[in-house]
Amino acid sequence: GQEAVLVLQTEDEIAAVNSASGACLAGARAATSTSGPGFSLMAEGLGWAGNNEVPLVITLYQRGGPSTGQPTRHSQQDLRFAMHAAHGEFARIILASGDISECFYDAAEVFNLAEKYQMPVIHLLDKGMANSSQTYPVFDYSKVKIDRGQIVGEKELEGKVYKRFQFTETGISPRAFLGTKNAVQWCSGDEHNESGNINEEPIIRRKMMDKRLKKLELVDKEVPLEMKINFFGDKDAENIVVSWGSPKGAIIEALNQLKDEGVSLGYIQVRMIHPLSSAYLKRMLEGKKRIIDVEDNATAQLGGIITEHTAIKPTHYILKYTGRPMMTTEVYDAIKNILTDQAAERQVLMLGA
Repeated sequence: GQEAVLVLQTEDEIAAVNSASGACLAGARAATSTSGPGFSLMAEGLGWAGNNEVPLVITLYQRGGPSTGQPTRHSQQDLRFAMHAAHGEFARIILASGDISECFYDAAEVFNLAEKYQMPVIHLLDKGMANSSQTYPVFDYSKVKIDRGQIVGEKELEGKVYKRFQFTETGISPRAFLGTKNAVQWCSGDEHNESGNINEEPIIRRKMMDKRLKKLELVDKEVPLEMKINFFGDKDAENIVVSWGSPKGAIIEALNQLKDEGVSLGYIQVRMIHPLSSAYLKRMLEGKKRIIDVEDNATAQLGGIITEHTAIKPTHYILKYTGRPMMTTEVYDAIKNILTDQAAERQVLMLGA
C-alpha cells in the first residue's frame, strides 16, 4: 500500500531531534533537518540517539558561522563539529553529497545506513547546494532501494526474553519497534545492560561501548567504495585534488579545462567522511607530487582529518570562507598556480560580490 509521509513542526530544534528519535523507536523512518545553530541545539539529543542506537537521520546544511554568522550565506565549516557533536564517544555516520543528484539519492540511502547499522546518520550538505537549482533528467526511482536492517516482530519473539541491546558478533542487535508484543524494552540516557536497564558495572560499560563503536568497522568493511568515494580524472596522475561537498562542480570543470591543455590530474571526492576510507586514501595519495585540498572553510578540516587517519598531509590548500561558493575560474587559476610553482601553500579565494 501507499506509505504516508508525516511532517511535524516542533517548537525548536531540541524538540525536533527528540521527536525524530521517538518516531524512529516507534518504527517510522524519521529525519530532521537544520543548519549550524539548530544542530548546536540538537547535540544533546544526538548523544541520546547514539547511546540508544537509534537510526536517526539529521540533514545538516552548513552556513557561515560562528553564531548567527552569515545566516544567508554558504560554508563548509561544520565538518569537525558534525563528527564530534555531543559529549562522550559513540558511532555515527557522516555522508556528504556533492551535487543535487547525489542529494536526491543520498537522502534515501542515509535511511538505509541508519537502519542497517542502527546509529545516527548526519547527511551533510551546504548552502551552495541547498539554495541552487540545476536541470536534470527525471531521477531513476528504481535505484532507490529500502533496507530496514534487522527488525524483529511479535512472531520471532514468542516465548523469548527480548534484549534490545543484545551483544552480538557484529554489534548489531535485533530491533523491535516500541509497542511490539513480546518485546519489552527500556530506553534511557544512562549506560545500560542488554535489556536497556540502567547499569554502570565496568564489564557491561566496556562491552556496550565496544559494541557501539565496533559497528563503524562494519560500516567501513561493508559499504561499497563507490558510495563512499568518487574519483574523477587520471588515477595515475602525480597531482591529486581532494575535496568534499559542493566545490565538486567547479573542480570538475577546472580539471576538464586543464585536461584540454594537456595537464593530467586526479580528483578524489570524499563522500563518506566518517568512518573515513583511510586505507583507500592512503593508497591513492602515497607518493604523489602534489596533494591539493579544496574546501569552503578557513582551517582545511577534511585535509586535517585525512592527515590524522593516513599520516599524509596535503601539500597545498585552496580555501574559501567569504560565504560565496567556489567558482570554476578561481579554482582553475589556483590549481594552475600550484602546478606552475607560483602558489603559496595556502590560497584563499575571493570571487563573488
